Amino acid sequence: MLRSDETSTTSIRHRFRKKRFRRIEALIRGVLEERDSVRILDIGGTTKYWSLLDPALQERVHVTVLNSESELDIHRAKNLGIAFEEVHGDGCAMPQYADGAFDLAHSNSVIEHVGSYSRMIDFAAETRRVGRAYYVQTPYLWFPLEPHYVVPFLHWLPDAHRIWLHSRIDMGYARRVDYLDAMRRVDAVRIVDRPLMRALFPDGEVVGERYMLMTKSLTAIRAAT
Repeated sequence: MLRSDETSTTSIRHRFRKKRFRRIEALIRGVLEERDSVRILDIGGTTKYWSLLDPALQERVHVTVLNSESELDIHRAKNLGIAFEEVHGDGCAMPQYADGAFDLAHSNSVIEHVGSYSRMIDFAAETRRVGRAYYVQTPYLWFPLEPHYVVPFLHWLPDAHRIWLHSRIDMGYARRVDYLDAMRRVDAVRIVDRPLMRALFPDGEVVGERYMLMTKSLTAIRAAT
């Protein structure tokens, strides 16, 4: 079984994340060929995530972390060489930022949590708009293990079936809740497939991340132009 403990540097999620970070660093280095520093918008992110960044790049990076509520770890931010700024907002509507306001718009495992498909469309459009480059990673629908609760095949069931299960029994990491909270829980996780990702990010490259010969996650990437 996948080890999913995000606090462990030996967990499978940490190892995959560290490997994926090479693509992020490549995008950053591409920007640094043209300018002295890089402005990054991390939509739904944390400071801990950026501890993976190559120390040689940290002092040349400014990361704006956008969340609906406070997520910034001030102590960790001070220990990193990265300049962090925290803002509160909605990644599906960012009128406070002009087109191309950031060198890189980034999100890691966020788009599947924004709610309806309409909000996914808005999230993708805003990400593409505010970032000269973008990097958007998300779990893949057809990987058999549901990544949030670590329950096989759960995400393949119709919504009504998942609501019923969440309201009747404990599902992996998730404790049983009442029916209304089960509805909210199901609505908060909508894992995407490759055709949807391509439709949301038509001007980027959608690449798959593999585990045991199966695609585990998808990432939409567009380099700065």
